[in-house]
Amino acid sequence: MKIAFDSKRAFNNLTGLGNYSRSVINSIASIRKNDELYLATPKLNPQIFKPKNNNIKILQPSIFHNSHYWRFRGVNKKLNDLNIDIYHGLSNEIPYKIQIKSIVTIHDLLFLKYPSFYNYIDRKIYHVKSKLACENADKIIATSQQTKEDIVHYFNINPDKITVIYQSCNPAFINYSNNSKYLEFTQTELQEPFILYVGSIEARKNLLFLLKAIKNIKDIKLICVGRKGTYYQQVARFIDENKLHNKVKFLNIQDNQKLAHIYRHSRGLVYPSLNEGFGIPIIEGMYSKIPVITSNQPIFKEIGGGNSYYFAQDDLNSLIETINSIWTDSNERSKRIEKNFNYVQKFNEKAQARNIIKLYETIL
Repeated sequence: MKIAFDSKRAFNNLTGLGNYSRSVINSIASIRKNDELYLATPKLNPQIFKPKNNNIKILQPSIFHNSHYWRFRGVNKKLNDLNIDIYHGLSNEIPYKIQIKSIVTIHDLLFLKYPSFYNYIDRKIYHVKSKLACENADKIIATSQQTKEDIVHYFNINPDKITVIYQSCNPAFINYSNNSKYLEFTQTELQEPFILYVGSIEARKNLLFLLKAIKNIKDIKLICVGRKGTYYQQVARFIDENKLHNKVKFLNIQDNQKLAHIYRHSRGLVYPSLNEGFGIPIIEGMYSKIPVITSNQPIFKEIGGGNSYYFAQDDLNSLIETINSIWTDSNERSKRIEKNFNYVQKFNEKAQARNIIKLYETIL
């Protein structure tokens, strides 16, 4: 089988869509060693992704092609010339007027559910590309049942065309080992008990709401890990106005092993996001054997299962009470951590790869 992947995110994105793309490519390559895999990308960045499998080849535009047009439509000629069997769009889009079998992964339609969090141009581009991909792909992968329902609702797609295939997280969280090279980091940055926030610092992730809870809980520390967007200005202003500098710390972490180390040393993860297509930090927290707190939205209950801690969205007292409940050790806390660790095993790369390959085979 010849499989081509839209790999722009794999080579150029350190976070969610990039992590998913690398995970799918690596896990499928490890199983389908006799297949030919092609990674279509307008730009390589070997510092982010450097495939090692011998059955992987790179597809790039020539110097005479506009990279944006090539990804949108120009890549079709290469796919036809190479007799590619399946093209998998890993991040919400496939080439326009593609002539071979294709599958697209849709991660979320939050730009339609929460339009105020996206600028007008981006929103229109995302809408057009996602809708075209859903209408024209032979099959659609949704990363959650919630995303499947959104695709049906917003794009009027037949639900039989959509398969839910859960994703995994970076192996650093699954195969954790306490690395001595982080000892100094632990002693200087993680010396006090703390709760953890992981996610981009943007309005939809709702960090300000968590900070309001921290303000009202005595003797509690918060460490935040994530890329700072323009929303950070509001966050910084709130910290200044409420004198929270001694309670809140921001860390810039690019190393997943170090991030896994931070998870393991925290008292628990708080994930206050308003909504997601999946929510990878939730499974990172469960694999890290710490309590996970998130809101009672259906998507988070789907991913977090029956033993995560849920607060009522927009209810500050509910969040405060939930944080207090995980701050000290208890039998319930320990039991929930263990049950979550057993539950999260279903979110793994091998299961993801096998289910994707099975879906490939249905359209050939």
